[in-house]
Amino acid sequence: MSSSPFHTSLLKDKATPKCEDVMVSRDSVSWTQMAYVYINNQGNIVGADANQRQESILISGLQSCHVLINTLASTHHLRRRFSKNKPEFEMNGHEAPPALFIRSNNNDKLYLELTSQPQFISILSSLLAWQNLRPQGLAKKWFSERKGQDPHQSPSDSHELLVCRFKIYGPIPSKSKSVHLVSGPRAPGYFEELHSPGSSGFSASSLAEGLVPEGWFYTMGVLKSNGMLNFITELDGTLLYSIDINCVFSSEIRQVHHSICHSPNTLFIGHIKELRLNNVVKSTTTITPENTSPSLLLKEGRPVVNNSRILIEFPLHIDLEDWFVGLNYFCRREYIGIYDENSRFLTPCQTRVVDLEGTIDPGNSSESESLPQKSKPKLADFTRDHLQVSKRVTLDIIEANLGNIPINIGSDEKVYAEVLMWGYPWARTSIVNYTQNPFWKEEFSTDLPVLTQILRIVIKQCSGNKGYSHTDRVLGQVYITPDILTQKLRNLSTMMVGTNSGDNISVPCLQSVSSNLAAAAMAAPQNNNIVRLSIYDENNLPVGKLLLTVDLKEYFILPPAEFRNLENMLSNCPMKQLIEFCNNTVSTSEIENVSFILLDIFQSLGIEEEWFKSLIDVELVAVDKITRRNYQQKKTNLAQSTNIFNTLFRGSSIFTKSLEKYNFRVGQEYLEKVFGNFFEKISTENKNCEIDPRYIRLQEKAKRKRKTLDENADFDDSDSESYDSDEEKQEEERIKQIVEENFVNLCAYTKDIWSKIYLTSNDLPSQIRIQLKNFRTKVDLVCDPEDKTTSLNCMSAFVFLRFFCPAILNPKLFYLTKNHQTGQVQRTLTVIAKILLNLANRQQFSPNKEAHLVKMNEFLRNHEHEVLDYFDKVSGRRNDFNEKILDLSHEMKRFDLGLSGNSASNELPTTPYLIDKNLRLTELIHLLQLNGSSSRHLRMALSASLNSFATTINLDMSTRQNSVSARSPLLMIQHERVSSLESGNDIRLNNDRNVYQIGSLEFEKSDFLDLAGDNETEGFIKSLCRSNEEIFSFINSNVTLKDLQVESANLGKKINILAERLQQAEDCSNLKHDDTLWEAFVDDILQRACLNLNKNCIAYYEPVFQGARPPNHKLLVDNALSAVKLKITSELKGNTSDTFPSGAITNMMRRNTKNPFKRWLKKE
Repeated sequence: MSSSPFHTSLLKDKATPKCEDVMVSRDSVSWTQMAYVYINNQGNIVGADANQRQESILISGLQSCHVLINTLASTHHLRRRFSKNKPEFEMNGHEAPPALFIRSNNNDKLYLELTSQPQFISILSSLLAWQNLRPQGLAKKWFSERKGQDPHQSPSDSHELLVCRFKIYGPIPSKSKSVHLVSGPRAPGYFEELHSPGSSGFSASSLAEGLVPEGWFYTMGVLKSNGMLNFITELDGTLLYSIDINCVFSSEIRQVHHSICHSPNTLFIGHIKELRLNNVVKSTTTITPENTSPSLLLKEGRPVVNNSRILIEFPLHIDLEDWFVGLNYFCRREYIGIYDENSRFLTPCQTRVVDLEGTIDPGNSSESESLPQKSKPKLADFTRDHLQVSKRVTLDIIEANLGNIPINIGSDEKVYAEVLMWGYPWARTSIVNYTQNPFWKEEFSTDLPVLTQILRIVIKQCSGNKGYSHTDRVLGQVYITPDILTQKLRNLSTMMVGTNSGDNISVPCLQSVSSNLAAAAMAAPQNNNIVRLSIYDENNLPVGKLLLTVDLKEYFILPPAEFRNLENMLSNCPMKQLIEFCNNTVSTSEIENVSFILLDIFQSLGIEEEWFKSLIDVELVAVDKITRRNYQQKKTNLAQSTNIFNTLFRGSSIFTKSLEKYNFRVGQEYLEKVFGNFFEKISTENKNCEIDPRYIRLQEKAKRKRKTLDENADFDDSDSESYDSDEEKQEEERIKQIVEENFVNLCAYTKDIWSKIYLTSNDLPSQIRIQLKNFRTKVDLVCDPEDKTTSLNCMSAFVFLRFFCPAILNPKLFYLTKNHQTGQVQRTLTVIAKILLNLANRQQFSPNKEAHLVKMNEFLRNHEHEVLDYFDKVSGRRNDFNEKILDLSHEMKRFDLGLSGNSASNELPTTPYLIDKNLRLTELIHLLQLNGSSSRHLRMALSASLNSFATTINLDMSTRQNSVSARSPLLMIQHERVSSLESGNDIRLNNDRNVYQIGSLEFEKSDFLDLAGDNETEGFIKSLCRSNEEIFSFINSNVTLKDLQVESANLGKKINILAERLQQAEDCSNLKHDDTLWEAFVDDILQRACLNLNKNCIAYYEPVFQGARPPNHKLLVDNALSAVKLKITSELKGNTSDTFPSGAITNMMRRNTKNPFKRWLKKE
């Protein structure tokens, strides 16, 4: 590699060469002679006119440019005609180099013709470097990296990490007799682009299932420590096929919505063609739609025919969590980042070091300077400044208007909506009646990869009565483009909207869509994300509208090591002050979101119990004040206090939302096993449980008119028909009989569901029972000792009002049923939920309000003692001797993957519950940071509500220094940190109140060098502060809210600075600071640079995506330029000896004696 002239040129010129006597053109017709041309450090080609000698930029932005060697464009006849001196190539008697065609990322074009072959090699080599630098834009800085695999581990040393028996949907092994197919929904196939060139609209061929027979069958899955996922038979352990997870991107391991496979425990693993094409620079890659990836499935190293994806259905959700984390540990993780002056070489020994305490100084490069002598460093061995990107999109599909589509009135046809990305469906709405205005109101959330810019929603009509099918007819589709997704994004984003570099997204053959969507975005209200988008048919004509809400939340996440200080501070933070801050600064609409953020953070840190205790204390402050006032006033004003006690915890607050979320998160499996069969039973039996005579009369009238009650909504109980008295009597008797029959049905269902709840009290997850125990104890302490009902009402509010009843009212929302319950079944569930709520509140139905439910009062009286007993058991007041009936996974011991001590695992979600801790900490940073105009209202609210944090010191700096110098050395440390923080962030601290306040606890070098003296002492102090040593325990125990805000401001500043840098185009100066880095960069380029023999353009082989170099591509270092028919003479070799090694050009460009003009003369 070192003997290559490209290598020598790049090491000499550093991609900024200068050439004289160059011809340039914009169109290859009109040429201009330049005295000289050079490439500057910004990636611009600058030239000086031969006559006026005035410099001008010929083309800007060479990053990721397209380079073509044009043998047809020539100006040599012009040089012979107008030049006084012969061109250099004629004087030396060798063939002229061809012209270079350059098209920038901004679509600017330039032709260059050079007078000598050394100049040609110099310019071409430099263009190779600029082609591998990324242009402006955050999304353009995408890269992937494999962090989980140990490079020193041999295949024979691999061991089993995870083993599970699960059901997969994949190719059916032809020779394996031990595989038995099982029933299951057919997995949807790849949905081709409907408006791609050559497509015939919504034809039957839109679903490309492939020719590989697939099906559901059980198998054993084994994930090994080398990243190989093996599928083996259950009986004899025969290998069916394998997947190399090291070749799969993190965005290609996805959870599948339960509506696709009727299970919430399904994972998708595959090679997504459109997603991979988005991740490459199309102007410089050898990748085509046909060679985006090697085979997904392998067997003993040989490819297995497949459809580039499999689906895995796990028996339990905890299995899905473990496997999701394990697979993401080995896959290629995706970031945005660049090489720059902070890049450093990681030696093999460094890659094995796990810096658990943060005592290793990254700036100490004593190890990095001693590079291995046996092997040259690779570019992948250098670190990059990078960010993770979280793009969470939430779609709430509300209603469609299909007014322009003919509908058969009275038919039983059904429709649904399907959310598509990269040709695959990822979520579906429930199936509803095909009317002009089908209504869904269903919400879907998913994570978007960095370069995904557009989503589609397809409206489909069911082809039969069996549910979803691959043969369902497509009625139309809706495009959700970046201008819709970014309505509320005001900062830097990876969504490419409104750029002039070809980044803006356009829908093929649908020119009017982008403008229509932009107009819809502008017309949307500023206080919500509701949009009404056009539905287009196969002819690109609008046939209706779809009403939906679109919400995209995008965050840039720093590496996990940056959050260590914040995590330690949060583990010892003043939780009550944090709660008060949120209560005074967060709007009501954001309370739920902020509650979930804080819950996830403290749960991932393992201190959720302390968090809930603090939340309860803050909530009960008002109750405690009322109780004390009642004692002082001798209970004279009981009416007001009784009203407050009765409504306690019935509203929305951080505590109520947090505990509600926590209960559903922990108790999801419990609800599935308690209620799942019950809901299926009600839906299957479809018994009438209506006991309200008014509703029954409406039902009877609807039956006589052959309509459903929904279609008969305008009927009134007072509607009169011509009845005589005898008929009316008979009708009333019949209605009474129906009421009695329905009452029996209702009682049976109510007793059944209450029995399931009561008998499984011991199965309620222990985490929920612990919180209920603490909750009830706290409430009892602040209430009157004689008050025995308030704590029970509060228990009812969380156990029934916020846990059981919502699941009964809307079981699909909690994944307990496949479809929404409608009509008679929904009415039954509503009445049951109302009865259970009254039972929990120990209240009977009133004849004045709900006279038809008074009959259920007997049930309430008979089971009131059971409710009290249930509350005592689940809150730990009484021993629970009920036998455990349910086999819940939370009782099982979680398998330790052995990855927690590895630094590569710090980016992964937590198990259980898959909490993205780093994302949640980033969201907290944006909530707490004080600097910036966007947080000005937070600062004002903070100063108004938290007076203890107001500034009380107005001394000048000299006075402060004198006063501090007389104090202890520890306080001097604090003073120096306070001074630096005040000067850097304009944040003033209360130095009298917070004696040991030390700001962000970050221990910057500038603060500690004067105190510690050397890096070893600094590392020692860091380790003490991050541990539980008593000598520094005061630091953690005295963290204040202001400290959290200062640390958040510092981290937010880091994110903004790095994001701004990543937004800018790369340039070669980022790599020139380190000769080793530059040489590794050059080696990486020349190992991949190819000449497309069909198009004569420069393209790059992508080992990450491709298993082998594609045909008709030849490496430049393997004599690829011989295809352009250049002649090299001995004189030229002698003249270039100073620049290139002897014989290098001869090896690169072989002599070709054929005259290219003969071919053109024959054509004429």
